Amino acid sequence: MRVAQPTRVRVVATFDLIVTLPMAVPGLADVYVAGLLSGFGWFGDPAEGLPMPQTASIFIVLAGILAVLWNGCRAAYPVFAPMVIGDIAGRIAVAAAFLFFLLCAQAPLVLGAFVVTELVGAVIEASALRKNR
Repeated sequence: MRVAQPTRVRVVATFDLIVTLPMAVPGLADVYVAGLLSGFGWFGDPAEGLPMPQTASIFIVLAGILAVLWNGCRAAYPVFAPMVIGDIAGRIAVAAAFLFFLLCAQAPLVLGAFVVTELVGAVIEASALRKNR
């Protein structure tokens, strides 16, 4: 099974790789996530989120490492349909989780942008997958 539009999948995966790479670097990860959650200053001072608890730092770096590995594989093998299908499902799950935090846990409003980017990525990848069927 192959994906007909590997360029679309590779573009989405490369974007994800670039934006998750800082999360895989201890020290940089906390500053980067504080920046993300503040909209890089548009929705508050990133310094307000620092310092992060050590447990949060550990999980951010762990998630960053896993994201870099996953996104690197997707960028390297964009025609592997099971990986694309898994990524679409993961994007929908992440968007749902972010919506929960937005609606039920007073998460920063900038998280809404991440809901949109996850769903846009899912639509792009689903369209690339559909082109093959």
